[in-house]
Amino acid sequence: MPNLSSTPTWESVVGITLAVLSGLFLGTSVVLRKRGLIEVASAGHDVVQGSTAYLKNAFWWSGMILQALGEICNFGAYAFCPTILVTPLGTFSIVFNSTLSHYMLHEVLTFVGKIGCLLCVLGVVMIVIHAPTDQETNTIPDLMQNVINPMFLSYSAFIVALIFWLKLYAEPRYAKKSPFVYIAMSSCGGSYLVLSAQGVGSSIVTSAKNWKTNNQFLQWPLYPLIAFMGMAVVYQIVYLNKALAASSSAVIYPISYVCFTGMTIISTCFLYRELPFESVDDGVSIIQGFLVIACGVTLLYTSSSENNRIVLENHNHGNHSNGAASPTKTKV
Repeated sequence: MPNLSSTPTWESVVGITLAVLSGLFLGTSVVLRKRGLIEVASAGHDVVQGSTAYLKNAFWWSGMILQALGEICNFGAYAFCPTILVTPLGTFSIVFNSTLSHYMLHEVLTFVGKIGCLLCVLGVVMIVIHAPTDQETNTIPDLMQNVINPMFLSYSAFIVALIFWLKLYAEPRYAKKSPFVYIAMSSCGGSYLVLSAQGVGSSIVTSAKNWKTNNQFLQWPLYPLIAFMGMAVVYQIVYLNKALAASSSAVIYPISYVCFTGMTIISTCFLYRELPFESVDDGVSIIQGFLVIACGVTLLYTSSSENNRIVLENHNHGNHSNGAASPTKTKV
């Protein structure tokens, strides 16, 4: 991998800033979309079963607009910084999501949950400090040379088979019992969205710098790659919506982030056939940072699950005592 000093500082600053803004927009987006899905469900529509009533809900559309802005910022971040640097910054979206869920969706953020948020931030700082700042590829020919490598093609065939298994076998049996089915499907598609976005974004930056000498818009594979990126966006939105409709956003988003980050790093390793760090010390620190993030997410998940149990018990106790539902705030 190239030396760190070869990447201008301003590019790294722009990439990191865009990644943080992306986290803010995406974290808020999930809360607003969940609020819209709650309203749709209260009107008797089942999104998991295929209802599209959410298309008429203002909260859902506000969330989608913020998601679009978040994805644009994320796209820009990948254009300036490598995957291993940008992806962990998505942790900030968990912090924003958990905080806003507390106020807008009445999903209680306990002390344990707050510790989880702090661990997530600590983990991402550890990764960013030790992650390289150079892009893996800057041109379409370089990217396509990696795409057609037998190792990446074999990995991609495995991912396609996994998605079909999840869709045909796991979804009908387990999707309503466990959030991991839809999250796994979304994360598999999301990792390829990142790879395509990084390829398109870095090519645009290269073209802007060298319009006459190295214009990537003259490379025909760029256009199928853009189309693939669009399909990957739609795919990820569909299955993330299904996951949100079935479970609490405070549960879905942290788990989704860890799975998505893990799949993205794995996919990047297979695409470029190398580990995304320059030394053993950096690699150990990056792995430690990811484990700290995983611990933080686990605390958030545990805290949210315990709150769900307490609220449900209070709700049932109110029904048994008063013959009607108590006015306790219900977590969804």
